[in-house]
Amino acid sequence: MIEVEIRGRLDKAGFDRLKEFMDKNGKHLESHEREMYLLFNYPGYDEDPTAREVDIRLRKSDEFCEIIVKKKAGDHNTARQEISLPLAVKDLAVARKVLSALGQQKALEMHRKKDLYEYQGIEWSLVRTPKDYFYFEAELRVEDGTDSTEAHRQLEAAAKELNLEVLGPDAMRQFILFLDKEVNEVVDL
Repeated sequence: MIEVEIRGRLDKAGFDRLKEFMDKNGKHLESHEREMYLLFNYPGYDEDPTAREVDIRLRKSDEFCEIIVKKKAGDHNTARQEISLPLAVKDLAVARKVLSALGQQKALEMHRKKDLYEYQGIEWSLVRTPKDYFYFEAELRVEDGTDSTEAHRQLEAAAKELNLEVLGPDAMRQFILFLDKEVNEVVDL
């Protein structure tokens, strides 16, 4: 399955407006806290997040731990195949030790709080960072091998209907690099 995604920055007032709208008009799917570790220096890794062929993360959502592999399936990483390897441990410290033993020495640590909604067939994530930067993600899933262009257009039209500004490839790259510098932290595994 391919995940087609768009993102946009929000200020606090925009976040609150979108959350209020989704609470009234969307279907709340779940809320969770997420702790992630983006690994570095493996085949397919690129420091430019929009050029990265493969994205490997250790991820914990509430009490569920997994290794996530996202493989580029569209331009600028707006479509990616996601593969999940669930882990039997609930403590990421154990998984971090295993990855360290496998040669991964450092990772980018990220924390997010997410509220997920379904609205008009699209999954909307309202995301908060620990330093109160806000953004949204809108996502559709398409079959492997499917051209993601139409799904991407559908997402952009839905965002426009909600008066949400979508980040283009350069703005998305700059926003991710901004979060990496201001919110996320490089840590030893």
